[in-house]
Amino acid sequence: MTETEPGTGPEATILVVDDHEPNRFAVGSVLRRAGYGVVEAASGPEALRVLHRSDPVPEMAIIDVRLPEVSGFELARQMAADPKLPRIPVVHVSAEANDTRDRVQGLEAGGSAYLASPVAPEELLATVSMVLLAAREAKAARDERRFAFELQHAFLPPPRKLAALEGVDLAVGYVPAMDRSELGGDFYAAFTVERGVLLAVGDVAGHSLAAATVMVELRHVLRGYALEGHEPHHILQLMDRLLAHFHPEITATMCLVILDPLTGAMDIANAGHLPPLVVSPDGQAEYLPVQGPLLGLNLDHKPASLARLEPGQVLLMVTDGLIERPRVDLADSLEDLRERATHTACTPDTLRDALLQHYSRDTDDDIALLAVRRRPPESP
Repeated sequence: MTETEPGTGPEATILVVDDHEPNRFAVGSVLRRAGYGVVEAASGPEALRVLHRSDPVPEMAIIDVRLPEVSGFELARQMAADPKLPRIPVVHVSAEANDTRDRVQGLEAGGSAYLASPVAPEELLATVSMVLLAAREAKAARDERRFAFELQHAFLPPPRKLAALEGVDLAVGYVPAMDRSELGGDFYAAFTVERGVLLAVGDVAGHSLAAATVMVELRHVLRGYALEGHEPHHILQLMDRLLAHFHPEITATMCLVILDPLTGAMDIANAGHLPPLVVSPDGQAEYLPVQGPLLGLNLDHKPASLARLEPGQVLLMVTDGLIERPRVDLADSLEDLRERATHTACTPDTLRDALLQHYSRDTDDDIALLAVRRRPPESP
């Protein structure tokens, strides 16, 4: 008796496509005896009709290469390109086209395996089991990735809720690492306080649900401490103590700015984060020299540095995922960002879009970005 992998038996339905009825019967009989559901088609067009009217859609297709009207290779391509169909793994079968070139063509057409007919029942069932298992694992990974992406965005305030800050124009961006299914700890925050506008970008170390949970906690306590009227460095001090006490295994970085939109005065405190960059309309860009220890180390944070944002200038704050790359010195990466900003139009939206488009293509880390421009005073 041949055993199938757990979870790939009776609940899996397989489409068998072959214009030769005895072959369809033979393959279908082996699958049915093993507990699989089977639907059949004698041609490519009929197979597509079967797929479109099936509910649920078969999880897999076994397709003969030599079909009338369209080849099995072309049918696999049409299935993959059909926006109304899910991803369906394909196993090609042929009694004639079995040389290396045929097998390569089958794989290039999207096939998961290639069998020579007549195929032994044990080989057929083993192939079906492995292909189904791989397809289900891939689907689970895609679903997990989609869930993580949606949950991360639910944690961060949407841009439309940040657009009403008085006296400034604001753009924010978040890009998750594309090869991770875990949640990240990158975040941004922007809201009004008694002294003006509070701006923050931070990064909790790690990629996990724990990192994301701590990120949410920090965002909430940031609001509470800020609304109590604490100075920026004191806010970082309180958050440092919170991490050290409740999450001693976790560290975080954060750059925190309180901006007065009327005067341009800025109080800036930094906890181990990349320095903010001030970009001017005349093509100049300079980092503000503010430094401080990581959050979570239970160390003192010195008073905030003072700076000024002139009308029309943009303050750019990013997490390290934007620019850090393996085997590249951070100083070189910071200079590359500064140089690129000088050649980009000095508006928050333009800077955000240009920088994310350029840097997000080859990073394996999450990215959070905040850009704010002080509006010129209105003419009387």
